[in-house]
Amino acid sequence: MCTIGKILRLRRIFRRDTGRSFIVAIDHGVRFGAIKGIEDPRIPVKAARDGGADAVMATPAIARIIYDDLGDMSLIARIDGAATIIGPDITDDDIISPVEDAIAIGADAVVAFGYVGVEKEKSSLRKLSIISSRCFRYGIPLMAEMIPPELSSKHYAKKKGEWEVDIDRLKLAVRVGAELGADMIKTYYTGDPDSFKEVVKASPIPILVLGGPPTDSVEDFLSMIEASIEAGARGAVIGRNVWQHSNPTIMVKALSGIVHRYISLEEAMRWLREG
Repeated sequence: MCTIGKILRLRRIFRRDTGRSFIVAIDHGVRFGAIKGIEDPRIPVKAARDGGADAVMATPAIARIIYDDLGDMSLIARIDGAATIIGPDITDDDIISPVEDAIAIGADAVVAFGYVGVEKEKSSLRKLSIISSRCFRYGIPLMAEMIPPELSSKHYAKKKGEWEVDIDRLKLAVRVGAELGADMIKTYYTGDPDSFKEVVKASPIPILVLGGPPTDSVEDFLSMIEASIEAGARGAVIGRNVWQHSNPTIMVKALSGIVHRYISLEEAMRWLREG
């Protein structure tokens, strides 16, 4: 059951008129370093603000740099990491900032990974449960980024779009996140509306789809987001497909319009073509 603090903060993340949220993630540096598009984190934050995003996801350290550019957007703090793409196991992460630090910088929620089916599953899920307990105590929502084994460490070695999702494992992953006390789940789209509906049914809390690596076809990517919303997703959390696009602000507008169902896929593509 949500505390009053959680309820009030969730109202700032999810729009009251649609019940959905579009979030721009810029927390990639803790794992990938200064990749293209987030060298100066203030630039994608301004694009998110000007494009109409509901929230930005960043580490507490980066939040101290971007706070002046947030405008009315909510802040979701990434509080785990400590495992990079050049380390031995990208799933072997830990808490990098306590929940109290997220509250101190004004975050409306925190986000943390939960890996299932990997060698360090026990420690990953213990970490998530510890964070969940602290979040309940302080009345701040927890977004659990739930990743099944085939999309964990192996995912980063694969090329764009080559992975496959095991539906049963994804359903298990999102349910485990809910059972450990998360208030919302960030996870992968299955690639098919019918199977994604099964994933949505497996979770008693809202699911938001993540974007993954940049796609070759912008139209296919936007179509995926549209399909996920129609299948029951309560929003999307997108990073590289926003700030590595040639016009991040227009991309934010297009994605936000699709998430909140104000525009069609065809209209979104027209916006992108016309800039």
